[in-house]
Formats: sequence, C-alpha cells, structure tokens
Amino acid sequence: MKLFWCASLMVALLVGADGALSGQPSTKPAQLEAQVDAYLRPYLDLGGFNGSILIAKGGRVLLSKGYGMANYELNVPNAPQTKFHLGSVSKTFTAAAIMLLQEQGKLSVRDPLTKYIPDYPNGEKITIHHLLTNTSGIPNVNNFAEYATQSKFPHTPTDLIAMFKQRPLDFEPGSRGYIESNSNYNLLGYIIEKISGQSYGDFLRQQIFDPLGLRDTGHDGNANALIRNKANGYLPAGLTDLENAPYLDWSVKTGNGSIYSTVEDLYRWDRALYTERTLKQSSLATMFKEEYGWFGGKRLNRNVVRMNGRSPGFNSDMQRYVDDDVCIIVLANNYVPTASVIANDLAKMVFGESYETQNLVKPPRIDPKIFDAYVGSYQFGPDFFVPNGIYKIERKGDQLLMVAPGADATLVPQTDTAFFDRPFWSIIVFVKDNDGKVTHFLWRYGGRDYHAQRLAFASRQ
Repeated sequence: MKLFWCASLMVALLVGADGALSGQPSTKPAQLEAQVDAYLRPYLDLGGFNGSILIAKGGRVLLSKGYGMANYELNVPNAPQTKFHLGSVSKTFTAAAIMLLQEQGKLSVRDPLTKYIPDYPNGEKITIHHLLTNTSGIPNVNNFAEYATQSKFPHTPTDLIAMFKQRPLDFEPGSRGYIESNSNYNLLGYIIEKISGQSYGDFLRQQIFDPLGLRDTGHDGNANALIRNKANGYLPAGLTDLENAPYLDWSVKTGNGSIYSTVEDLYRWDRALYTERTLKQSSLATMFKEEYGWFGGKRLNRNVVRMNGRSPGFNSDMQRYVDDDVCIIVLANNYVPTASVIANDLAKMVFGESYETQNLVKPPRIDPKIFDAYVGSYQFGPDFFVPNGIYKIERKGDQLLMVAPGADATLVPQTDTAFFDRPFWSIIVFVKDNDGKVTHFLWRYGGRDYHAQRLAFASRQ
C-alpha cells in the first residue's frame, strides 16, 4: 500500500544547531497549531506518525487535533474523538483501581500475593506494592516464546497467570528497581476482579470511567464487540509503506494494556487527578510518589508525571507538568515509537524551549556491494532497551536490513555509513577502524547513542 508521495525524500536525520528552533512559549492556539503542523510534516510524509494530539495549559485546551488516517482502507481520518489503544498508559487506570480498593478497606498495597493466590510460588515475598512498581521479579509474559501465539486468543486473568505462575523469578522481590514486567499488571487485574466480584472492565467503568464522564474509554476484553470510532493499528513496511498490525485479542493485556481511549477523555482524566473525584489526595500523593502506574521526576527542569505505552499498531504518551498545569497527550495508531519524542517536543513548544526539527535529504546512490562490509551480528550493551541484545545486519538484494527480535527493518541509506531506521525512527551509523574494517555501529535514538559491538571483532579482543 503506497501511502507516501516520494520515496526519494526518505531519510530523516535529527540535526543539531541548524535544526534547533526556539522562541516564546506557544500559548495562542492558532500560533501553536501552525507550529505543530510544521513540526509534524516530516513524520506524516515518512509514515512516522498518524494519530491525535491534545495540548492544554491552565485548564484551557490549546490544541486538539487528529493527523493522518484512523483507517487507510476506508479513508477515515483521525480526529480528537478517535479511540486508540493505550498500551501501558492503561496501567494508570489499573493503579487507580487498586488505590480505590485500598480506600474502601478491601486491600492494602502491603498485602502479600498469597492473600489472593494462596499457592503462588514465592507469593509470600511478593506484595501488591511490588506488582504496582514492577519490582516483584516475576518474568514478563510478553517475552515468552509462546506469547505471540497466545495473544491471538481470548484469555481470562486466570489464564494469563497460568502462563507465568510456575516460572522462576528473575530476581528477589524488592531487590532491584523498576524492571518492566506486564505480568505484574495482569496479576493486578486478577486481584481487582477477585476482590470486587466484577470483571476488570466493569469495575473500571462503574468506579472510574462513568463517574468522570469518560464515555469513549473502555476495556477491550471482548474481540466480538463493536467499538465505534476505533482506529486501526499499523506497522511500517519497507521504505514508505504501512501495513496492518498483526491481530491481537486485547484480553491478553488485561490490566497492563487493554484500555482504549481518546485524547479528550484522557484530558478529562488529567483534570480529575487534580481533584478528589476518584481518589483522595492522600491516595493520589502515594500513587504518584511511589510511581504506581506512572513515572515521576523532572523534565525541562519541571516536575512531571507521565506514562507512555506501545502495543502492536499503537503507541502513546501522556505528560502532566503538574506545577505548570500543562498536559500533553499523543495517541498514535502507528507502531513507530515516536509518540514520546513528539510529546517531549510539544512540551518544549509550550514552554518556549528549543527543540529539534528534521532535515529531509535525498538519499544518495550507493553501490549495494558496500553493504557487504556491514553484514554481521552486533551486540548492544546493558544500557540498551533490550539489554545486551544481539541484532543482525543482513543484505537482501540491493537493500540492507537490521534483523531485530520480532521485526526486520529496512535501512535507508543517508551516506556510505549512515542509515535511517524507519520502524524505530532512528539513525544507524557504522564505524570503521584505521584499517577500514567495521567494528561497531551507533544507534541514535532520542538524543542518545547506543553502542553495538560487532561480535566478530569483539571476540578477537
């Protein structure tokens, strides 16, 4: 499906000072919309984003707009009312549900897991707090070889737990900091159902969604149900194309990624979190301090509470600059992980900070034989998203591919040594030694360089 107008304008490099823009804070809606539209143009032209965006400050919506298509086959554009799967942003609702049950005196976050699943191995060491903070040591069900197959079929929370219950812990509960494992939030979904006597979706709807007027938000737990105005999920394919994301029965993500919503409903969620409409201030303070379902910290030298998510065909980011009352929401029906990068830059626009634009250049003609020098296996370090992950570079005809776990990326030439990795919206630069041999490559993403050593050379050292 050819979606984009010019294959020759294929490579996007994050530029330095020449591409940095700055100015006064953008708080006038018309000015901000023009700025955002110009900023997003490379993403739209290169298939790096399609979705919806909302920016608000001081209780006033400055921008709420859809970009690209919710459904390319039917030519349906995205809009502020389009519903997107949220991925891990769903965890903000799961965490709130647990805190609500604690307020009702039905559980404590210090309860051991054995209180709810008596025969869970090592369950006496694992608390609800460990589950909420991803410090339980329970392995991530998403990483299991059988998960891709299992995700195509409906599951109950009990089914999901059976997939990882007998697996050994990755580490002693509480002995390490945050290490994401979606199994933790599958367990929280089960606990919500066990204590409330309701399904996960019904409890959230009755206790959170309906009271707050989140009419376009829900749990996608029944693949047969029709969800109006829901976006279709897409993956990048080849140089310029998109293709449908693989089928997923979203019940497999109950608790950790099964919620769908709109940018406008998520803004209502943001407003509610400044009040006691759902939770008491003491519960909210604990939830944010302990990072139950959210990340906290500093960004742009400001206090921020944020969460991002990514599931097949979708990625999302929600940032709440609580002292400034600024909210940035980016929801995408595109698997290219650009929602967080875009949200970061939108925040910079609002605060008048400099941000980077993208410089489109025509890729040069390169003899494919040059690619042969890059073919091989490369290993990243422990700081990479997949710690110590091994990736392969392969040549396929006149194209260079990066073979990553679960996905292959066609690398688009920028120079003899630099290539654009479109599925991850990043740049790969191959590095040679004094003898002209390729020793490693740098994977440039989000302003950082991740080093991947060529294994053939690493073994000689």
